[in-house]
Amino acid sequence: MAKDTDFLYVSGRIKYLETKLLGRNDIERILDAPGPEEALKLLCDTEYGSDINEMENMYEFEKALDNSMLRAITTLKESFSNHELIRFFTLKYDFHNLKVAAKSAILGTENGNFSHLGEIPPEEIKKYAQEDSSANIPDSIKAAYDRAIEAYESTSDPQQVDFVLDRALFDNLNEIVKQSRDPFLRDYLTALSDLTNIKIMMRLKKVDADVRILDNALVSGGSLPKEFFKEKFSESSQSIIDALGNTPYKQIAEEGISQWESSGSPSVFEKLIDNFMISLARRGLYKSFGSETVIGYLAARENEIKLLRIIMVGKINGISSDMIRERLRDVYV
Repeated sequence: MAKDTDFLYVSGRIKYLETKLLGRNDIERILDAPGPEEALKLLCDTEYGSDINEMENMYEFEKALDNSMLRAITTLKESFSNHELIRFFTLKYDFHNLKVAAKSAILGTENGNFSHLGEIPPEEIKKYAQEDSSANIPDSIKAAYDRAIEAYESTSDPQQVDFVLDRALFDNLNEIVKQSRDPFLRDYLTALSDLTNIKIMMRLKKVDADVRILDNALVSGGSLPKEFFKEKFSESSQSIIDALGNTPYKQIAEEGISQWESSGSPSVFEKLIDNFMISLARRGLYKSFGSETVIGYLAARENEIKLLRIIMVGKINGISSDMIRERLRDVYV
């Protein structure tokens, strides 16, 4: 297990980088811009400026945001040797690419939005999906992909690809936490896993899925056991809210599930989940050095990019600022 003092140098860099994060007033100013072009102009004066300036048109904003995130990841990698914490955050991008590759193989297309934020080059994942034995990817990733394809072939259900790969992702995250022996990373994964499983349960309830599908979809790493979800699956939403009343997720259940029931939309529920996770990550903001600073900063950057994506997509589609504001998450600073 790494000691807090092992993070002295990287934490120093992070404390400087935190001053570049967008606060609530910055987000409000961008949100109040008349249109997407004006919003991008405001971003030119921020940490995103160099990437915005390289855009050929406003529809390349996704690429600009990803390039900025990639630069942040690279900066942290150059600043300390314990990359397990970074891998905890980048692993999901590799698994996103596995999903894209698997579904492309199933559909017989080469389309798909591959991410370049993972550790494995998308080209290598594409090669493996095309049964190229020279693909340079870890055996555990190969095995996850193979299980996903087998699950689809035995069921003809594309949803099984997501279930298998999501479970594999969380199994790998658990392994990272186990190897790092970092208490805060364990707390972060526990909350992430619990909230993921609550969301899975509620989504499957909405489509009257069988409890066996739920059992197949739940991920590992949380504090709430599988039996809890299987028992509550057939009960009312109010019963689930009551059961979660003595957990850290009480507010998410009371407000999020209730709003989902009344509106038919999970947007408030998902917003509350993101706010819970950024609140947990904010522990890194109040520590001078330690693993919390790395975890907090990476979570902060991902959250900030999500906020900017919500704003830009909304503005490009002509959605009012008030409607966009309803979807915005909390900021880190």
